[in-house]
Amino acid sequence: MYSFIEFELFGFMVSKWKDSGINPSNFFLNLFIDMSNLHRLYTYRPIIRKTIFQLKTIIMKTRITQSKIGRLSYFHKDERVTKTISCIMIMAILNLTISCSYFTVKNVPTTRENISTTVKEFNNSEKYVIIHSKNRSWHLSNTVINEYNQTISGTVVSINSQHQYTKPRESQRVHRYNNLTTNPLNEVHFYLNTSVDYSINNAVSIPLVEIASISVNDKNTGRAIANVALTTVGVFFVVALIVAATKSSCPFVYIKNGENFEFVGELYPGTITPNMQKDDYLQLPHFKSENGEYTLKISNYLKEIQYTDQVQLVLINHEKNLEVLMDSKGQLQTFNNLVSPVNATKDNGSKNLESVIHKDYDYYAFDTALTTENSTRNIVFEFEKPEQAKEAKLYLTAKNSVWLDYIFGKFNEKFGYYYNTFQKEQQQVPNDSIKKWTMNQHIPLSIYKNTKTGWELVERIGTVGPMAMRDLAIPISLDNHEGNMVKIKLETGFMFWEVDYVGMDFSENLDLQPEYINASKALDQNGNDVTALLAKADQNYFAQANIGDEVVISFPTTGPKEGQSQTVILKNRGYYNYIRDYSGIPDFEALKSFKEDNAFTKYAEKSYFEFANFQPNELAYHE
Repeated sequence: MYSFIEFELFGFMVSKWKDSGINPSNFFLNLFIDMSNLHRLYTYRPIIRKTIFQLKTIIMKTRITQSKIGRLSYFHKDERVTKTISCIMIMAILNLTISCSYFTVKNVPTTRENISTTVKEFNNSEKYVIIHSKNRSWHLSNTVINEYNQTISGTVVSINSQHQYTKPRESQRVHRYNNLTTNPLNEVHFYLNTSVDYSINNAVSIPLVEIASISVNDKNTGRAIANVALTTVGVFFVVALIVAATKSSCPFVYIKNGENFEFVGELYPGTITPNMQKDDYLQLPHFKSENGEYTLKISNYLKEIQYTDQVQLVLINHEKNLEVLMDSKGQLQTFNNLVSPVNATKDNGSKNLESVIHKDYDYYAFDTALTTENSTRNIVFEFEKPEQAKEAKLYLTAKNSVWLDYIFGKFNEKFGYYYNTFQKEQQQVPNDSIKKWTMNQHIPLSIYKNTKTGWELVERIGTVGPMAMRDLAIPISLDNHEGNMVKIKLETGFMFWEVDYVGMDFSENLDLQPEYINASKALDQNGNDVTALLAKADQNYFAQANIGDEVVISFPTTGPKEGQSQTVILKNRGYYNYIRDYSGIPDFEALKSFKEDNAFTKYAEKSYFEFANFQPNELAYHE
C-alpha cells in the first residue's frame, strides 16, 4: 500500500500544475527533465531515464487534459494511476536525493582553546588540504602543522578528480555535488596572500602569516544552531594557529616544563594604548621548576608591536587542598570548598547547567537565538547559600571568543588607509573614555548579584584574550541579600565571551603571604640581555616589533615547603599596537555610528547571522 503522504505529495504537485495552467503531460515530463538536468544525472543514470519514460507513457495513455480535470478529482477517481505515478515520483526523488547533495562555502574565523591538542588532531586527520595562490591551486599532501615554527608543510601534488568541480567554489556560496563521485566535505582551503608557483611533487613549507584566509565546505542541511559557522565546520585543527599568526591580540606566554614550552595564555590582553595599562595577573598552572628556576617565554607571533614594561612571578605557598587565585585588584582569593550552581537559566528561558559545572571546554557562549534591544545575552546562576555566610567568592573559567577578535578586526578595516592615523590619535585618549566606550558596547563580562532591590553590578571583567581560558576570582559581598539562594547574572555582547566553569566558595578567605620575584635572566631571540627592561614598571619598555621576536625569562625559586603546594602567577604590565596596512577608502559614515551605545554589539550580532546565512528569527525557528 502507498501512504497517504505519497498521495498528498502527488496531489500537491497537481494543484501547483492546476494553478499554473500548464498541460499535465508537459508539467510532469518537464519536471523530471528539469530535475535530471539540474543534477546532471540524466545522461548517465539509467533509472532516471527509465522513470521519465514510464511516467510519460502513463500520462499519455490516460490522456489527461486540462478540460477534463478539476483539482485532484481525477486522482481520487483513478487510484491505480495515482498510486503508480506516486511510487515512480518517490523513487525518482529518493534516487536524486541519495546521490546529490549541497555544500556551502564558509570562511572560518575562529578556533577552540587547546592549540597543541588541535594541531595533533589535524596532523593525524585525513583532511584534504588545497592551497590557492591567485588563479592556481594544488593539493598539499602529507600536511603537517608546526606550532613552534608557525608553518604548514607538505608535498605539492595535483588535485584529484574527487575534488575538482565544474564551477569555481569561489564563484558562489552554495554548490551542488554528487556524493558518489566527489568528496568536498573533508576539504580545507588555504588562500595565500602572495603569488607563488609551486612545482608538482616538491616539498614546501608555508609560513602561517602568508595565509590570508581559510574556508571549508559545510554540508548544507537547511538547519543551523546559533554557532553553526563556528563549531560545525570541523577545522579547529589549524585555525588556532592561523589566528595565532594573524589575529589581533596580545603577547603569548609559554611555560617550560621539561624539554617543551607549553602555551598558557596572553599578557595584558586588550591593552592597545599606553593609557590603558594596568597590572594583569595570569595564572600559570602546572608550572614546574627545574634546577631552582622557573623558565617561561614571551613571544610575538602577531602583526603588532608589543611593549612589555614589567614581568614578575608571584609565588604563594599553601596547603595542597587549597586553590589560590588573584583577583583584578591583585588581592589573593582562596578556594577550599567550591560548590556548583544548582540552576543555570539562559536569557531565552532554557537551562544550561551541564556546560559550566566542569572544566571541559564545553562552554556557554552567550549565543542564544533571540532578539534583544541592545544585542546582549545573559545567563543566571543560582547557588545555595549557607545560613551564616556574609561573603562569597565567584570562580569563573572564561575567555573571549575569537568571534569578538575577528569582528573587532572587521571594525578596524572600516578605517581604511586612515587606520594608522586613527591608531596614533588613540594613544593619547584618556583611559576613562576608552573604558566608557567598551562598557557601552558590552565588551566586558558584567557580573551582577541579586539583592533586595534588584540586580546590582559587582564587577566588569575586561578582555582576557581569545586563545586560552583564564581562571578568574570575583569577591562578592552578601550584604543586602536575603533568602537562601544567591543569584549571579553574567551579561555581555552577543558571543563576546565563553564561560567554561562557574563555581562559588562561601568559606572565609585565608591570609596568605605572596612573594614577588624579579627575573634573574631575560634573553631575547638574539641573545641580548633585557633583564633590566622587565624589572619594574617605569615605562622603559622591552619592545617586540617583529613576528618571531621572543624573550626567555628565568626566575629563581626555592620551591614549596614540604607538604605544601606552590601557586605561580605572572604579574605583567604593558601594551601593544596593531600593524595594519589597510588601503580602502575610510567609511566615515559607518564609523560615526559606532559612537552610539550598543552600535558595535549590534554590528557584531548582525555580522554573525549574515556570516551564518541566518536571521535571528530564522535561527530561533530551526533550534
